[in-house]
Amino acid sequence: MRKFVTFGETMVTYNPRYIGPYDESRSDMREYEVYCAGTESNVVLDIERLGINGVQTVWISRVGDDKEGEMVLESLRGRTMVAAPKLENTHTGICYMSNFGRGQISKTYRRKGSAASHLTFEEIEPHLTDADVLHITGITPALSCTTRKTTFDALNYAEKKHIPVSFDGNYREAIWTPGEASAIFDRIIPYSTVFKVGHDEAETVWKFGWTAIEYAHYFQEINQALVIVTMGSEGALAFDGENTVHQPGYEIEVLDPVGAGDAFIAGFLGLVLQEHRLTDFLLIDRSERASLVAASMRVANACGAIVCMTRGDVEPMPTMTEAVTFLREQEAC
Repeated sequence: MRKFVTFGETMVTYNPRYIGPYDESRSDMREYEVYCAGTESNVVLDIERLGINGVQTVWISRVGDDKEGEMVLESLRGRTMVAAPKLENTHTGICYMSNFGRGQISKTYRRKGSAASHLTFEEIEPHLTDADVLHITGITPALSCTTRKTTFDALNYAEKKHIPVSFDGNYREAIWTPGEASAIFDRIIPYSTVFKVGHDEAETVWKFGWTAIEYAHYFQEINQALVIVTMGSEGALAFDGENTVHQPGYEIEVLDPVGAGDAFIAGFLGLVLQEHRLTDFLLIDRSERASLVAASMRVANACGAIVCMTRGDVEPMPTMTEAVTFLREQEAC
């Protein structure tokens, strides 16, 4: 059994069915889809949805002692192992979305001082003792000084205990600047066994003016492991120091891109973990590793594409059978 551990904030999201900016005056809840979403919890729910054999997921956080906190817990119970106590006198984060059509969205938040921003390493450590993967994102260290320290305490523990780290950049302009993010990301990348970043995201944060493959080579020199650069409709590429693997994207009609990146990393890591422990992944034969990366990226691209075609973060996530069916249909075109 592989144990996949992650921690971070999950919020209640209000996603309007109407086109245009979020309008606080529109109080009819029939005009909104209301659901729980956070990139870390999305990934564990996506892995569970895929139905990967032999992988146990754990999500660690805090929620407020409010109706939103109970909604978050209720949405996750029975789908992953949850370690998220309610914290009195704090609130659960909320995300308000605006939809502008053709997959164009924006977000505003009510998350400053939220319960999750008080999460400490002492709450995470007991779950790491037998972990096979620690998955983190670039969102958590931006939430507060406390969660920044928590993130690096967890990374140092993982390094000491030889626990592989998966790092998804997930830059969010609403919570910090590119300069602030790059300074922290540069410190996190050396810990990673798998580092995933979008090409547009890399350009926003680092501004090097490079191609996707140039970014992949640059980051791989830092982590000496695997780097994945996603490129939207052009697919994604991976570089492990020996193999460069490119998987093209699919022509789809994008309805809602939110959650696609989480679906991608869940699809990729899910298939890798089904075959190997991440500690062994970089030690296997070069050609076998290239084949596994290619197969995992095909599934990852399929998961990301399917999620883009329907509204919601995790609701559209396919099972492995559905992802394979999608791939066969695409390849038959």
